[in-house]
Amino acid sequence: MTVVNPDKYYFSKIQLYDPNEIINYGIQKQIQRKKKRKLEKLEKQGIFVGRDPIKLLKKANKNFESTFSSAGVASSETIRKKWKIASLRAQGVKVKDDMSLLKKAADKVHKLKRKQAKNWKKRIEATEEKKSERQIKRTANIQARKTTKLSKKLNKAREKGRIFFAPE
Repeated sequence: MTVVNPDKYYFSKIQLYDPNEIINYGIQKQIQRKKKRKLEKLEKQGIFVGRDPIKLLKKANKNFESTFSSAGVASSETIRKKWKIASLRAQGVKVKDDMSLLKKAADKVHKLKRKQAKNWKKRIEATEEKKSERQIKRTANIQARKTTKLSKKLNKAREKGRIFFAPE
């Protein structure tokens, strides 16, 4: 019988690198693909983990309708799903299964989008207004330059005696 040293711990999974600091593009893509596959697998099981509340809400509604239509689903499946959710939560994964919170988050996103669209519209209107003001100022300056040039010419002509009357 081997004696286990309490100072040494052995783990089955050791992470040798920080996934946020990966330089190699290929490895980054591979990790992203793995994450995406894992999320898709969880979504097929009816467990929602993603970031976008609008998409999650749509998927949750779809899943709710499908589970509601098949009311004769075995209770072992639901128990398995609950255990899976519990294990994911224990791992630190944020499982989004509360419909009311998803609706709140989706409403918040919609509200933010509307606010940003409104601000953008205001910005566009302000730039158009500034543009038209600058155009008006430009035409006024050009006209003023023309009149001063013309008056200078006429004054020179009057001084030299070419014309007797110079309008001012």
